[in-house]
Amino acid sequence: MKRILLLVIVLVGISMVYSQQIKIAYVNTDRILAGSNEAADIARVYDLDRTGWMNQIKALNEDIKQMERSFEIDKLTKNEAAKKEAQNRIDTKKAEAGQKLEEYFGDGGKAEQRYKELIEPLTKKINDVIKKISENEKYSLVLDVSMGTVLYALPSMDITDQVLAELNKDTQKPTTDKPNDLQNIPNAPSNNPRDSEEFNTPAPQK
Repeated sequence: MKRILLLVIVLVGISMVYSQQIKIAYVNTDRILAGSNEAADIARVYDLDRTGWMNQIKALNEDIKQMERSFEIDKLTKNEAAKKEAQNRIDTKKAEAGQKLEEYFGDGGKAEQRYKELIEPLTKKINDVIKKISENEKYSLVLDVSMGTVLYALPSMDITDQVLAELNKDTQKPTTDKPNDLQNIPNAPSNNPRDSEEFNTPAPQK
C-alpha cells in the first residue's frame, strides 16, 4: 500500500509540473474474483477434478492399509520367502501411491496445471475489461489495491526500456536460449494434500 501511495504522490507531482491532468483509478481484484460468477464456476469445476484425484489416492492408501493388516495376520504362518513377497507387494503399492500424489499435487502437477488452465482465461478477461474501461474513461493509471501493482498505464508512461538499457549497459547478453529462471511462476493451488497426514504415504521399506 505504501508503494501505491508513493506512486500516486509522484504522479500528482508530475501533473503539477507539466500542468497535465492525470486520472487515476484503482480496483480490488480479490473482490472481483470473490464476486465473479465465472470464478465461482471455476472453483466448482476445479474442486470436482481435485476431489477425483484425492479419491484415487485415498483408494490406494486404503489398499495399503488392508495389505498391511493382512500381512500382520498372516506373517506368523508364512515362511520368509512368502513374507518377503508380500512386503514387496506392499512397497510397490506405496510407491504407486507416492507417484500418484506427486503426479497430481506435486510442483507442476495436474492440479496446478488444471488450475492455471481454468483461471488464465478469466484473468485475461478481467484485464481486458479493466483496459477497456480505462481507455473509455481516459484513466492514465489503474492500480490494484490487493496487489500493489499497475494493471493499466499509458504507453508513454512506460520507462521499462530505459531502465533495461541502463541496467544492461555494461553487460553482455547470454548466448544460451534458456529462459530466465527468475520468471514469475503462478502459485500452486492452496490446501495441497501433500501437507495432510491423510495423504502422507509411508515410504517403501528397504
